[in-house]
Formats: sequence, structure tokens, C-alpha cells
Amino acid sequence: MSKTHEIVILGAHHGGVNAAHYLLRHVIPLLSKLTPDVLYHITIVSPNTDFYWNVATPRHLVSEELIPSKSVWLSIAAAFAKYDQNTITFIQGKATTLTPNSRTVTITTSTNQTQDVVYSTLIIATGSSYASPLWQINESDSVTKAEIARIRGSLKNAQTVLISGGGAVGVETAGEIGSYYPKKSITLLSGTTRLLTRLTAYNSAQAESNLQTLGVKTLHNLRVTSVKKNEDGGTTLGFSDGSTRPVDVFIDATGPMPNTTFLPPSWVDSRGHVIVDPLTLRTKIEGVYAVGDVASYCDGGIVSTGNGIAPVCTSIGIDIAKAAGKESPFTQKTYKGMGETQFVPTGPSGGVGQLFGWWIPSWLVWLVKSRTFFVSMAKGAVEGANVVKP
Repeated sequence: MSKTHEIVILGAHHGGVNAAHYLLRHVIPLLSKLTPDVLYHITIVSPNTDFYWNVATPRHLVSEELIPSKSVWLSIAAAFAKYDQNTITFIQGKATTLTPNSRTVTITTSTNQTQDVVYSTLIIATGSSYASPLWQINESDSVTKAEIARIRGSLKNAQTVLISGGGAVGVETAGEIGSYYPKKSITLLSGTTRLLTRLTAYNSAQAESNLQTLGVKTLHNLRVTSVKKNEDGGTTLGFSDGSTRPVDVFIDATGPMPNTTFLPPSWVDSRGHVIVDPLTLRTKIEGVYAVGDVASYCDGGIVSTGNGIAPVCTSIGIDIAKAAGKESPFTQKTYKGMGETQFVPTGPSGGVGQLFGWWIPSWLVWLVKSRTFFVSMAKGAVEGANVVKP
């Protein structure tokens, strides 16, 4: 009788989905030949049933016509339909507790039931949470979709808009709203001394200038400290300098924070990220791995997440083969970063950015990202187009 090796993947976004594809295509088939008495099974746990191409949120948020929902919300089940369904199970829910001694993850399902899943191998790909559900699915698809619809509807009749957060998400959103609604009063709070602190000061200043051209006012060293909903549908905001201001639309683009509160404290670093080997993405715990922006190696971008898929999956294959006393058929892949690389549109016409730390012109940002927000890549992302080859 075959014994089962259960590979549990927590999270079904860029990291979790593509790790599952890689394992099903390149790791499990070889392991099954190596250890024919073992049945390898994958369980994916995630609150979402659709894959959300959240890269495009700043433009999708402004108008359904600019980027329609069908282009950014894609079925996860459909993307895995081609595999033997006996080898994979989906559980809609969130991990709430992890018990290392018994290798058990306790899940609260979408129906508010509790379910325990025992793992042989664990991949933590739970991603990060923002203050607003606009940017990432952490509760359910419906929560994010509803918030997008609410903000989009409110923007139509709003006179004043305030965006909190001077990272890429806040800057891109300000640029899209400023371009689509040129007559609205739009304010962006950097929360620090400048926008886009991952980039050079020159790029920060250029981003602010680009936004100013679109009518966006940027304020520095000011943070939102309180949010009060008004009866008229607007919001009264309190700020770190003691002042208050009513606005028609408030968009919180602050964050992200890694989704690791269910993990043992010894597994995470001071910022809450899962501690992994920066090359192989193994943790210090046998059989436990992490990939994506929940992990300490990642810079938060989808490229960094994607570059971690082959390393984490070959680590798993090598470790399982070793534990079985077999010679590994896998070659260890290692993570290679892209340095300070970031493309940040400041509206549909261009933006600012760096490639391996080098400045890039606005037209190149437009060519690479600002034109479409990579929407053409969304279907391939959920279907594992980037992991066709090992």
C-alpha cells in the first residue's frame, strides 16, 4: 500500500500558484519514479478562488473600461484542470495556527469551519496584507472586488481624493486618478521625506514632478492617524500633525505587512518575514520553505517572487530524495535578484524607474509597464507559463 507525502502550499497568488505548477510538472513526476511506493499529493490553502492580477489595480480601480475584470480575475481551478485531480486539493480558507511538533496547520475555512491539515512538506506563500483590501486578497475574492467597486463608484462624483502611501502603489494610483479625473483635487501623502524610497532621490523628485503635472499635490512627513466615516459617504481624516480634513474619497495604500501571525515567532525575522536561506529558500525547519513577499529573501515584487520558484521547488525535490535515501535527480537552482529594479508609472504616459540600480527613462517605463500594466501576462501567471521549463 502506498504512503502519502503531503505537500501543503499556503497561499494561491504569484508564489503559491507557480510553485504548485512547478512541482506538478518537474518535481513530482521524477519523485514518483524515484519512490514508486509514495503518492505525492498537493493541498493548496487560500482564501481566494480566483487569481488576481493585482499589478494592474491602480488602473483597474479607476475604470472597468480601461482594464476589465475578466482580464485580471482568472479562475485558479481552471488553470489546474489539466492535472490529475487526484494529486491536488484546494481548500478555501486561511491558516490560523501552525503546530510544528505534529506538522499540523489549522485552517479556518470560507464557511467558518476549522480543519486540520498535516503536512510532510510545507511551502509558506501567504504573501502580505495592506491596510486596504484593494491591493491583495486576504479575506476573499468578494471583499476585494466589492472594495474596488466601492472606490470606483465614489471616484465618479468625488471632488477631493486623498491617497496615503508614497510607495509604488500610492504613486501609481495617484497618477491613474489624476490622468482620468484631471479636475479633481488629489493629495498624496508620502509618509516620509520623499516618494519611492526604494529608488534614488532623483527618481523620487521626478515622480513628484510628474504627478504635479497631473494636478496631484504631494505632502511629506505627514501620516494618517485616524479615519472616521461620515454620514454623507465621505471620510474625516486625522493626521500626525494634529490637523483633520474631510475628503470625499480616502484610499489607503500603506503596507505591506507579511501574513505570518499564525507562525511560531522563531520562524520569522524582526519585520515578520519568514527566515529563509537567501539562495535556496529553505528555512531552518526541516521540510519547511517559503517563497514570495512573505519570505526574507524577497524584495516584494513579482519578479523577485518568480525568481524564487525554481530554487524553492528544487530544494524540495532534493530534500525529499535525500530523506528517501535516493540519489537526487535534481540540480539545485539558486535565487538571483535584480538589485534595485522597479518600474513605477506616474500615469499612462510614462513614469520613473531603475534597472539593476541604473536610471531608466520615462519612455522605457511606458513601454514596459505603463502601457498595459502587464495585463497580457496575467493568464500566463495563473497557468504557470513562466515555469514550463525546469
